[in-house]
Amino acid sequence: MQHSKLLYEKGILHNLKMLTQSQYSNFKFVARLDQIKTLTAGIKSLTFGEYGAFMVNEDGFTCTVEQGKCIQASLFLMPACFSEFHVDGVVHFNINMNVLNECLSIFSGIDCSLKMFYKGPEAPLVIVLEPKDESDISTECSIKTMLQDEIMEYALDENSSSLNVLFIRGPELMTIFQEFDKSTEELEITISPRRPHFKIDTLGVMQSESSIEVAKTSDMILMFNCRETTKARYKSSLIRLTQKALSVSSKVAIKTDLSGLMEMHFMLQDSSEAEIYIQFFITPMADIEM
Repeated sequence: MQHSKLLYEKGILHNLKMLTQSQYSNFKFVARLDQIKTLTAGIKSLTFGEYGAFMVNEDGFTCTVEQGKCIQASLFLMPACFSEFHVDGVVHFNINMNVLNECLSIFSGIDCSLKMFYKGPEAPLVIVLEPKDESDISTECSIKTMLQDEIMEYALDENSSSLNVLFIRGPELMTIFQEFDKSTEELEITISPRRPHFKIDTLGVMQSESSIEVAKTSDMILMFNCRETTKARYKSSLIRLTQKALSVSSKVAIKTDLSGLMEMHFMLQDSSEAEIYIQFFITPMADIEM
């Protein structure tokens, strides 16, 4: 098979011995997803980072990637997303994101279940994919893990008097971003208690400059909580890194304050209706006049 050859050349082993229920006690982390569509979409959204920092604890499964000190993205899956979820303490490891993405895409377009097994430091992450309609076919991959590097810690002050929060429908926000000229270099985002409540200006070469305003009463705005006017500029190249997450999100939360740091939450719809979301932190460019 072409897929098997490609993955083997990347150091992934197939046809591992199947793991049984009696062996679970030997593992730090064991989980099962009945369908991988949402997980796969989430992982694809994070492949702009070469390596993902994974953390698993009783609160769920998290994968974080970064690009320099400009943007960070994290995928969160709550334990309720899994049909089976066992973790011993807190588990940390790093793996190559493109390798993981290729493994999850082996049965591209086919509905699959997924099992994950991890023994501990220096052990590989073992994943088993089983197509729903092919009971006699499964693929097992063992992905090399590495020690986890430190990741940046970003946070907005929830008690800040300048903290602004809005929820907007994902498809509508996707349409807004698609209307901008791809040669745009910067985006300026304004959130204000006065009109324009939510405004995006593009900055760059003259012919690509444009502006879009959305009133807080618009049908695309699901919630609008603005305490003080905030305005910040961001590199368009960083905003574009959110597009894969945006394309599969049902709604998006945008948070920012006078610091200009922008936090975006992309809510993904899962068949289990459990909470799955991707969180982005994007740092602003130089200070601008309000």
